[in-house]
Amino acid sequence: MKIHMLGHASIVVETQDCRILMDPVLWDPFCEGLNESCPQRNVFPEQLAALDVLIISHQHLDHFDIRSLAYLPKQVDVFIPHDPLIQDCLHQLGYRHVYPLSDFTTVKFGSTSLTTTRSEIPVPEFGVVFADPSGIFWNTVDTLFAPSTIQAIRQTYPTIDFLLATWMVSMEGRYQSNQPLAFPFELYGSLFNLMSLIEPKAIAPGAQGFKYVGSSAWQNQVVFPVSRERFCHDLKTAFPELESTIFCLDPGDVLTLEKGKSTHQVGQSHYVTMTVDDRECVEFSPVKAGNPLIDTNPDGYELTLMSQVIEEELTVHLPEFIHRHRHSLFRQHCIWNVIYEIEVVFPDGAKRWWFDFSKDLIQTQLGRQPLANLLTCVTASDLYSLMVRDRDWDYLYCSGNFRTFHTVYSMTRLGISSAEGVAIPDPVQIKFPSGHVAGNNLHQAIAQWATPNASPAPEQEDGSMIKLGNLLIKRRDVAKARGDRSQ
Repeated sequence: MKIHMLGHASIVVETQDCRILMDPVLWDPFCEGLNESCPQRNVFPEQLAALDVLIISHQHLDHFDIRSLAYLPKQVDVFIPHDPLIQDCLHQLGYRHVYPLSDFTTVKFGSTSLTTTRSEIPVPEFGVVFADPSGIFWNTVDTLFAPSTIQAIRQTYPTIDFLLATWMVSMEGRYQSNQPLAFPFELYGSLFNLMSLIEPKAIAPGAQGFKYVGSSAWQNQVVFPVSRERFCHDLKTAFPELESTIFCLDPGDVLTLEKGKSTHQVGQSHYVTMTVDDRECVEFSPVKAGNPLIDTNPDGYELTLMSQVIEEELTVHLPEFIHRHRHSLFRQHCIWNVIYEIEVVFPDGAKRWWFDFSKDLIQTQLGRQPLANLLTCVTASDLYSLMVRDRDWDYLYCSGNFRTFHTVYSMTRLGISSAEGVAIPDPVQIKFPSGHVAGNNLHQAIAQWATPNASPAPEQEDGSMIKLGNLLIKRRDVAKARGDRSQ
């Protein structure tokens, strides 16, 4: 059996008996112009003419694309959930062999079996188990499957050789409806508990390979809380026995099953090629959604000097500080295996550095780290002003130019332990604590605005106060008071 990744949820499965296309989306953009495949790809639709079976998992437009379905040959057998809308659209497009399938229905093609799996999400949808003599492959697509579904499938298929897994806990609509954008720890952890019940021999993250484009692109920072790399990293942590059989499938990759063994073949599909790996654009960063950081450098700092100071601090002084205090100030960072990334936005561009607290020697690394779980972004001039003691944290927070968040948790095969409620501050905040400026900015303001050559006001006896315990009493001019009374 060969599984060709076309992009996002679209796959071609070649079994010993038939060629199956599932959830075809062959052109970008899709979803009425809102989405494109990510990574970017180039599909060759003409290669898909010789199909035997077409499967539609559900009616969402990133799985049910009318343009693609209008192009494909109409004589194939089509399997769909019990959804009148899908069935009606397919008939209008010219498909005549359309078969609505219930949960746990099996279809036979020679030695190949296709079995639908149940979803707990309240829309008509299913996943599919593909089986032939080479192995067993389960594509869960977007389904939320329950332990009872896993038990039912394993009664028929005791071993799942390859699982294309539901993995992304998407957060569409939360920003728009003023809901929390915190990491969905509980739901994400529940997925790992389910995968522990499946016990697959090999696994890869499945559908969720798209990005928002155009005026909707700002959502890329709030919808996808887990990077594909982080998911695979968590799989290796929770299921160390699978470390060599955890795969990331890009458009154009092929997963081959032979005697139950999975082999990943990069870029070997003749149906599609990956053109640009642009997954960086779907980086979860809710603190920047719709409000990108721009450094206007209001104090006019000299750019070269500012860059040198920041570079030296982040590559020399901060790592030394972390090393000296790793067992005290940074104890929680080490316990939780924090990977800290700081993005500094300069007037002429941005740079990133990261630190891995799970290592014995914590050194600065340059560039993006998709495994990072403590992230900070700050303008260069604000960070520099903190380092040279021109400004304090009150200014950085109120300027809106310092933003930080974390997605720190510990993963096991049974679920997740989150660091919610644990103090894991940004290392720069620890190195430069609040109040370290010691009034420098106030003294500068005095020097700017005080009257030149002003002498202190003379102390006047009648203006002094008398302190009696916790009571202060304003003294009166006795002579004036007597004069007032004599009049």
